Order: sequence, then structure tokens, then C-alpha cells
Amino acid sequence: MSDLVYCNHSCSPSLEFDMSTFEVRVSRDRPLSVGDELTFFYPSTEWDMVQPFNCFCGSQNCLGLIAGSQDMEASVLSRYWLNPHVKDLLAGKQMTVAPESTEEISLKA
Repeated sequence: MSDLVYCNHSCSPSLEFDMSTFEVRVSRDRPLSVGDELTFFYPSTEWDMVQPFNCFCGSQNCLGLIAGSQDMEASVLSRYWLNPHVKDLLAGKQMTVAPESTEEISLKA
């Protein structure tokens, strides 16, 4: 078992877990320095979390309650790198929005 299973959540993650390619990458949004904690944004891999939790990551951008991506605003998720399966599910959710909604959501690649 990999030590990565013990990787904590952060609202300012240092890593990206790409489940489609089984890669772990340094986050594109911030540099990684020696001694930095290795963290990732849990909703980037989780659509539905069985146990949402209150986050105390200490980030300036801390979101507080962390739940699966399905329970988060698309405008919040657009600030994060998301796995392809989460993007696909989010796009499907957006298609169920009332037709009069013209808001465009841009998700990071």
C-alpha cells in the first residue's frame, strides 16, 4: 500500500491525483518546496463523499465544509484541477439546470 493513501485534504493543494492516468503531479497552481505537506483537493476525485467534513486546512481560501463535487458550486470547483470523471459528472449536472440559465462554467484542464 502506498503512503499516498494517507495524503490529507487542503483547499490549497500541493498535489493533483489524476485517476485517469494514475499519476500524482505537483499542483500547477503553486510551487512545492522542501518540507511542504503533500495534500490534494478531495473533491477533485470524489463526486459523492460518504462523510463530508469541516476543513481546518488553514488556507486563506479554506472552503469550510468539504463534500463531494456534486454538492459544491461549479464556480468554486472551477478554481481547482478536477479529474475527467468529475468534470463529466459536473457537465451532466449542468445540463439539468433550467434552460433559461445562460451562465457559462469554465473548468480547468
